[in-house]
Amino acid sequence: MELGRNFEREIREQPGVWERLAHSDVSARLAEAVDDDVVLVGSGSSLFAGQLGAIALRRRAITAHALAATEARGDNRAYHDRIVIAVSQSGRSTDVLEALDALRPRRIIALTNTADSPLGARADLTLDVGAGREVAIPATKSVSATIAILLSAATLLGGERSRDAQTLIDTAQTIRAWLDDSAATEHVKRAAERIAKRRDVMILGTDYGAPIAREAALKFKEATYLHAEGFDAGEFRHGSAAMVDASGVVVGIIDDDALRVVARPLREIASTGALRYAIGTTTIDDVERLGPLVTDPFNTLAWLVTVQLLALYTARARGIDSDAPRGLTKAVVTE
Repeated sequence: MELGRNFEREIREQPGVWERLAHSDVSARLAEAVDDDVVLVGSGSSLFAGQLGAIALRRRAITAHALAATEARGDNRAYHDRIVIAVSQSGRSTDVLEALDALRPRRIIALTNTADSPLGARADLTLDVGAGREVAIPATKSVSATIAILLSAATLLGGERSRDAQTLIDTAQTIRAWLDDSAATEHVKRAAERIAKRRDVMILGTDYGAPIAREAALKFKEATYLHAEGFDAGEFRHGSAAMVDASGVVVGIIDDDALRVVARPLREIASTGALRYAIGTTTIDDVERLGPLVTDPFNTLAWLVTVQLLALYTARARGIDSDAPRGLTKAVVTE
């Protein structure tokens, strides 16, 4: 049996999930429930989705913060009496449920892949992200579905139409075609085989790319056991770039908005011998670009799928079953 079989299947199922979302009203319901003061709370991949959602809301002049559920016990007083969007794939995370106790929300919105759960029961409004069952421990479908919903809801709140249903469907079709193109995925596989021989993976992003970089690093940690970190690209130059040598890999998450910020550190480390890759629509010098070409409204989904596939193939090259990483369970709960 091929290693990471479930992980790969769930990566490839994502376009179908987005198409179903495009025909649902979940983003509109979320937009209707949000006011001008929101806290998004989650752990792991759910936290990074929340961070991206908070950026999208702030771009529309809505006060929004993302808070790690595990930090809410100590860092909560400034967030009392807010609308809390609790993001949890399982709806059973003890950390998220305890964070709600500390935050004392005036309203709880559950954004979860398991509506019939303790979180769903507790929420004033429960929104099912509709990703379907996930078997592999590294979350894929639930993460990208949550991000698609948050981006669409923020766009609705801004009175914009750039992330309408047809745009999401078009994005799904483009990414599905890319996943079905064996030459395109073979390109990612070859990069993964080179990455598998290195020691450190550093992923750089800015704006929406920053939480995607952190999510990418988490996927590498879970699936490959390589040391991986996600960085704000501009801040990476302020000390962390000293880590880079020929044993490392540096990946930049790039679109037109991010080009100036992300290109600079990628160019500055060129002489170190580190492997360099770019994920996105924009190229930098001779840096190899990976992934499908997707227009701005949902380019984050293309970034996610590319880093997921890169982690899957890197794990296989290292002989690791990414379906069931050591020491991890699907939902972190207190027994």
